[in-house]
Amino acid sequence: MTTRRAVVGALAVSLLVASVAAEAQRLQVYEGRVQWIAGSTLILMTEEGWSLRVDLTRVPQSDFSGVGPRDRIIVSGTLSRDGNYVHGLSIERVRSDYQSP
Repeated sequence: MTTRRAVVGALAVSLLVASVAAEAQRLQVYEGRVQWIAGSTLILMTEEGWSLRVDLTRVPQSDFSGVGPRDRIIVSGTLSRDGNYVHGLSIERVRSDYQSP
């Protein structure tokens, strides 16, 4: 009976780990304003008021060239395994309503 419990427990743990890993690999999209950018790190302030660290090492430099504080952007990427930051894949600028064409 204890062997069966151990197998069921191991199976439950492996399913939990697999679901967390799958979530980390799912493409996420975040919109907000740049708080700061330095080297290969960007901090994004979302409309909800929380800050998000973005690793820019996988983002083409042309995507974030010229991006500065208070610029509105959309970041696409995957969540890190520990959930502490996003591996950025692309950045798009968001046009504001007041900008001329």
